[in-house]
Amino acid sequence: DEVAGGGVHGRDGYLEDVRRLEAVLLSDEVAAKLVGHQAMDFCKQDGVTEIEESVQATEVERKLNDMLSKEEALGRVVIRRHPAFIGCVSNFSNFLDLFRKTLRNIELGVPVIVLSRSNTSQHCYRWFQILREQMEVFGLPPHLVTFASFSIEQQRQLMQAFPKSPCYFTGSREVARLIKEVCPRLVASTGGPNTMLCTQLTPQVAEAVRMSACIENSGQCTALRHLVSPPLPEAWLQREVFGSVKTVDSSVQSLEQNGFFDIVSGLPSEGPDDKKPGYQPAHSSLPIFYREGQGGALPATIEENWRRVYLDVTSTDEGTLSSPEFTARLCGWLIKHQPISLSVNGPLDLALRMWEGSGLAVFSWGSPDGPSALSCQARPQDGECFGEFPPRKELGEHTRFPVIVPTPTPGYNASYDASHLEALALAPLPQSVSFCSALLDQLPNGAVKGFCKELLQYLADAATGPHRGVGARSCLFGLQRPPIGAGKTAMVCTESTSLEDLAPLMLPFYATNARDTLEIIVPPSNAPLLAALAQLPSAPNNPAVTQANGVADSSSYYNVVHVTPMSDFPLVGHFVSLLMPVGHCKSVKGGDDAFFEAFEASPKWLRVGL
Repeated sequence: DEVAGGGVHGRDGYLEDVRRLEAVLLSDEVAAKLVGHQAMDFCKQDGVTEIEESVQATEVERKLNDMLSKEEALGRVVIRRHPAFIGCVSNFSNFLDLFRKTLRNIELGVPVIVLSRSNTSQHCYRWFQILREQMEVFGLPPHLVTFASFSIEQQRQLMQAFPKSPCYFTGSREVARLIKEVCPRLVASTGGPNTMLCTQLTPQVAEAVRMSACIENSGQCTALRHLVSPPLPEAWLQREVFGSVKTVDSSVQSLEQNGFFDIVSGLPSEGPDDKKPGYQPAHSSLPIFYREGQGGALPATIEENWRRVYLDVTSTDEGTLSSPEFTARLCGWLIKHQPISLSVNGPLDLALRMWEGSGLAVFSWGSPDGPSALSCQARPQDGECFGEFPPRKELGEHTRFPVIVPTPTPGYNASYDASHLEALALAPLPQSVSFCSALLDQLPNGAVKGFCKELLQYLADAATGPHRGVGARSCLFGLQRPPIGAGKTAMVCTESTSLEDLAPLMLPFYATNARDTLEIIVPPSNAPLLAALAQLPSAPNNPAVTQANGVADSSSYYNVVHVTPMSDFPLVGHFVSLLMPVGHCKSVKGGDDAFFEAFEASPKWLRVGL
């Protein structure tokens, strides 16, 4: 039977015991086992760095979980406790699956079901065994963690039997789309063709390309797949980039030699005679391949080729590389394909233009003369918040919300308590967003109006420009506007859409400097909504209101949102991430005043105000 708390399990005092258990998992002896199992079963070359991230980043996420738990105790938030499915990733299972998804859920009383993998599955089961053993030591009930060794079809049947359960998955977009068919509450992290833009082909750039493309045998989510550069000199990839790549007999050898960018013998790979069509060898004997689109030709599609080193190259002359026309086209390609990361090794003004014109979670700037930026570098514990997002227009096909690291995982399946929102509907607005009262005054008092005020309180706190990170690199993070020059977000209404339906989606634009990037499309027959919008104070940057029955051509818009009445009230941070880019940008140099001066002043940062 369901109980208070929105799920089949109530809140219990598991947090302290789980935290003590977690300390054991991160002790030298047990952490070494976690690293060893992953090296043995998956051939992971650098499990040590993952454990380091687990130690540091989970400290941040524990604090966020504590804040979420406090909100529930105060009656503001309800954490749903339906069993959560954990779809394990092979390469980062210790940090992402064990610590982020499993421990953060069970410490707040959310039971989890760990799903087996069709390949590289053993190390996921091994950490499950270690966890269950430690749960017994600390007296935690066994029902909190279950391992489902099922076929894909059996997993789909299991998820269909729990329609209110979330699934936390890290993997390909194709698989995420299939899971979403049977699990509407899927929260998925998906990959993308990580890109590096270089204006010169220097030795430092060659090293950055080699490390980024070969990391973990191209088995890291941020591994480089797409290089944009001047035309490649003859055999440059073969000699300067991949010529020094070595092979290792095992991942143990990689650990011993600090060789995390070498090729592991024995992994599945194509030879010169069975490589992917259109690619050619980038090494005399190792399975490394590339294809070059000359004249600035961007690839229509890029296959991930997991754990196989493939590199797509877009080449054009140096003058074109930095031209507004080409960079606008490249930004459009990035928005369409949505890599995790873009790294730019070139002038500061080029880097700023590329960041402002795209909406990626990870952006790094470096110099062709060094230090050069890699595609595979992000430390969420330092403020370099991380995410693997699907393309904006396809977001709902793959996930319920974008996944951001660090965040408290149980929060993705939490919502505001209706009575809290109804009370909040009567509260005053923060001064910085008081100009929104003309919109809110038209709404009836109730949960939706309260959610709108919760949303505005969040924006008044979070949409105030960038925040500086705390690590060795120069980092900025925060909420951002949609990419500059990428087109507007269309909010498509129906004949029955009310202002109460539209207001929550409209406010992240209306209350901020993104208001001129919004177009509200209303059928001419919806006279009440048109009249309500006409009552808003006029301003030059007001959202456009277009009278039309839907969108004829979605290609000219950055995003298209179909307005429906709110049936649930998710945490406002996740709600805003459905509409606005989030992430970080950084210079690979520490204390980079030129970077801070240029990027902090950018109009791309989301800010409240008229």
